[in-house]
Amino acid sequence: MNILQFNVRLAEGGAAGVALDLHLRALQKGLTSHFVYGYGYGKGGKKSVSHSNYPHVIKQTPRLTSVANIALFRLFNRDLFGNLDNLYRKVTRTPGPLVLHFHVLHSYWLNLAEVVAFCEKVKNHKPDVRLVWTLHDHWSVTGRCAFTDGCEGWKSGCQKCPTLTNYPPVKVDRAHQLVVGKRQLFQQMLSLGCQFISPSQHVAEAFNSLYGAGRCRIINNGIDVATEAILSELSPVSERQGKPKIAVVAHDLRYDGKTNQQLVRDMMAAGNNIELHTFGKFSPFDGENVVNHGFETDKRKLMSALNQMDALVFSSRVDNYPLILCEALSIGVPVIATHSDAAQEVLAKSGGRTFSEDEVLNLVQMSKSDIAQAVFGASLEVFCKRSRTAYSGQQMLEEYVSFYQNL
Repeated sequence: MNILQFNVRLAEGGAAGVALDLHLRALQKGLTSHFVYGYGYGKGGKKSVSHSNYPHVIKQTPRLTSVANIALFRLFNRDLFGNLDNLYRKVTRTPGPLVLHFHVLHSYWLNLAEVVAFCEKVKNHKPDVRLVWTLHDHWSVTGRCAFTDGCEGWKSGCQKCPTLTNYPPVKVDRAHQLVVGKRQLFQQMLSLGCQFISPSQHVAEAFNSLYGAGRCRIINNGIDVATEAILSELSPVSERQGKPKIAVVAHDLRYDGKTNQQLVRDMMAAGNNIELHTFGKFSPFDGENVVNHGFETDKRKLMSALNQMDALVFSSRVDNYPLILCEALSIGVPVIATHSDAAQEVLAKSGGRTFSEDEVLNLVQMSKSDIAQAVFGASLEVFCKRSRTAYSGQQMLEEYVSFYQNL
């Protein structure tokens, strides 16, 4: 079996982590796999800094294309340029069945109409090509946004966007003009036999409400190969005495959609009752009970640091199936999450639940074992054993390979 994974970035972000893990696990099982990505992190359209770290990866997009899309998206609300035509010969000349597995194609990478045209052309030339698309966000149902942040305007055609800053941000709202045409393109993908998957039940339900019942099935994300190796080396930390160590993790700690700024400040106000540890860029939090670790690119160092924590607080409103929760729970760190579909879906796999902001402020001042009991209804030992097996990346691969083979 031959597989091509497509994602805008190689190793930055949750979707990239899933796509890259599928690629690496497929290679381990002896399958032929390549990873195609748009550009590295940042706005220059450069090659990913991780490019040389992984086998069989292809940077696909010229820098000028991504730079032009970044510059014009704020006015046009869509990526005007970008196609996969330079891969046509590689795809059509691949012997035997081939799976084209798409992940995140937006974020200044590809023009959606060009992607559909490419798939039509390829299917006509090579009928044994199969199309799969994993939906990591709500982009397939909205006129522009990848994250709805509680907005349900997509249900009525994105008539008036309540915010221009929701990712990807714009200066002029054209979502209402684009949503019908965009949905027609997804209908064309369905007509081509494209199979849609999402790690998130709420994303799948949104897609199915527009495109038909059962059109999108669910395969949950799991922790990646590298994290599994790290976890096997980490020693369980016995319960400590003293103030609870509470972690907050986000790429950009300033973004309120990912990190509830007021909640973190309220936790800081607990003073000597807790020790707050932040992991991420641009931390706006500074105080005697705050330790800012910065953005940690080394997964081993991040996991080792989190292993020392008594809990991780998760307050994102925009994530859909956050891997950081799977990773923290897998090493036995209880997660205290505010109410969201994403957090509830992940926590439910290990028997957990979500809380209001006021309840979070009480929980973070408890001991690790008391937090485990309150969140998961189990002792710390039982919670750790349960969570260790709940988020298996190997299970994710087996589900996807089975799905590929049954296409």
